[in-house]
Amino acid sequence: MKYRFIVLMFLTPMLILAVLPFLLWQLKDVEHKSIQVIDKTVPKNDYREHLGLFWLLDHRKAVKADGEYYRKETDYYGYDPESQSGETGLEIEKEVDLIYVADTYGIYTEDLRDKPTGERSKLIYGGLTIFDWNKIIEAKDEDVTLILEFNSIASPTDHTTRSIVEKEMGFQWSGWIGRHFKDLSSDEIPPWLIRNYESQYRDDWRFEGEGLTFVHESDRVVVLNEEDIRGRVLFKWLDPGVQHYPKATNSRYHYWFDIIEPDEDTLIEAEYEIDMVKSGRTKLEENGIPTHFPAVIRLPDERKYYFAGDFADIPVDYNSRWTLPDVFYGIYSFFHPDEEFFWKSYIPMMDQILEETNSSTDGSL
Repeated sequence: MKYRFIVLMFLTPMLILAVLPFLLWQLKDVEHKSIQVIDKTVPKNDYREHLGLFWLLDHRKAVKADGEYYRKETDYYGYDPESQSGETGLEIEKEVDLIYVADTYGIYTEDLRDKPTGERSKLIYGGLTIFDWNKIIEAKDEDVTLILEFNSIASPTDHTTRSIVEKEMGFQWSGWIGRHFKDLSSDEIPPWLIRNYESQYRDDWRFEGEGLTFVHESDRVVVLNEEDIRGRVLFKWLDPGVQHYPKATNSRYHYWFDIIEPDEDTLIEAEYEIDMVKSGRTKLEENGIPTHFPAVIRLPDERKYYFAGDFADIPVDYNSRWTLPDVFYGIYSFFHPDEEFFWKSYIPMMDQILEETNSSTDGSL
């Protein structure tokens, strides 16, 4: 009997600590937010192109006007993997607080295969249309926050729409996109990228180990292998970002990004920095690619942001209904190193933006 009492005394605090985060979430007040998400790249029902955003909305207990929680399966405009059809005729509520364009790359025939090979194929649905953009701008007044992510204006968006969006958002796309790969010999490398490289350099693809690939819209390819770089791409906050997002920290970024050139009046809050040796710098210089370039830009007086990366894309739908101090995001990133950027940079940044959404301040510096 005494032994059972000791065990119970030991286990009770442990059980309370285990349950407490989930209980605290249940006790939190809900946040009423009117959010319009646009995602035309949803080939499968994992909804990963906007999964990170919806994780955060649920984590914050954000609800719609009717009091219902946001659902990643239904609360976006774009392609529905269940019916295999794409929406047309975008409509945005008059009282919207945030418009978030997560991805408009679209759906291709290859995407609908059970095991896609990564080959290029025929476009079924996608691209940001001038109709979409006109509807967005029509709804965008001084109190509405607008966020665009990569890929919102690259292929297959037409050049006319792209140039209009660039002018409105305060930047120009250089035509370059890039990505870090853990292993350049893995099946993750798109077959078209390998073919383009071999055609361009008249040489076989023999790369192994980690590396970076850059692809221009003209199909030009640049590869940095493990002999050219010292590590992954660093997502680094600059002074405006440090002041705007005091809880966010630098992180390693390992997914798709694009290289943009901001206008003179555009505020750069964060940038990508590639740690490389001389051979890597030489390869980039020969192709007009910078070694550091904007990751987050903002037009502070207009509440407009551009995220130059696949920020809301996460591969796993983690449990979101718990409440713990922000320091636990760093602990999560330790156990999920591939999502370090999500936990240490994206969540604190979006927390701040959502806090400012539909409020009297936009964090202007």
